[in-house]
Amino acid sequence: MSDEHSKTLTILLPALNEEESIGEVIDSIPMQEVAGAGYETSILVLDGHSTDRTRSIAQERGAKVVIQKGRGKGLAVRMGFEMSDSDFLIMMDADGTYPTEDVPTFLATLEKGADVVMGSRFLGGIEKGSMSNLNRAGNRLLSLLASTLYRRETTDVCTGMWGFNRKTLKTLRLDSTTFEIESEIFAQASKAGLGIREIPIRYSRRKGRAKLRSLRSGTRIGLKLVRKRIVP
Repeated sequence: MSDEHSKTLTILLPALNEEESIGEVIDSIPMQEVAGAGYETSILVLDGHSTDRTRSIAQERGAKVVIQKGRGKGLAVRMGFEMSDSDFLIMMDADGTYPTEDVPTFLATLEKGADVVMGSRFLGGIEKGSMSNLNRAGNRLLSLLASTLYRRETTDVCTGMWGFNRKTLKTLRLDSTTFEIESEIFAQASKAGLGIREIPIRYSRRKGRAKLRSLRSGTRIGLKLVRKRIVP
């Protein structure tokens, strides 16, 4: 909880076998800049039963590490949301693809009144080789589907970098278990009439092996968007 002198921030990193990147991700979070802006920051790693050194590397850098219940990114994110009682939460993947240096920009946008902040790779920049042509096309189609179904424009519904205020985290009612979690967040936030802001971010090549199965995950994401539009 915050007091009259400081606000609290949780950085949530869902992770599974990210020993090649998680140390660099944590080290690159601009902690001094965020502290100078008046935030007390904690790093929460929700580990999906890694079999490498992900947990020990994160712990060595002062992160709180929790092994998630069950398996799947959606379950990890939901558990992280439930655990956080900070004023703000910023979530990003632990594979080094998302820009930790934009954490202050996310916070500033939330402070200005946004309930949800989405980092758009398509408004920013995508490093060569970081996203396949299939994934790029799929993301654009799913974003168009989301924009049409919910009448709220989004250019990157599958982004893995998000920001929330505490009230929003308590408002969302999520049931995703895997990579459809981001689309469900957008759907629920749109239906609840929350203030959603997109800001441009750069997207870098990941370190380590990718876990997303494009066609299967894309189908699950599309079905989730449709189902959430129909179900009250």
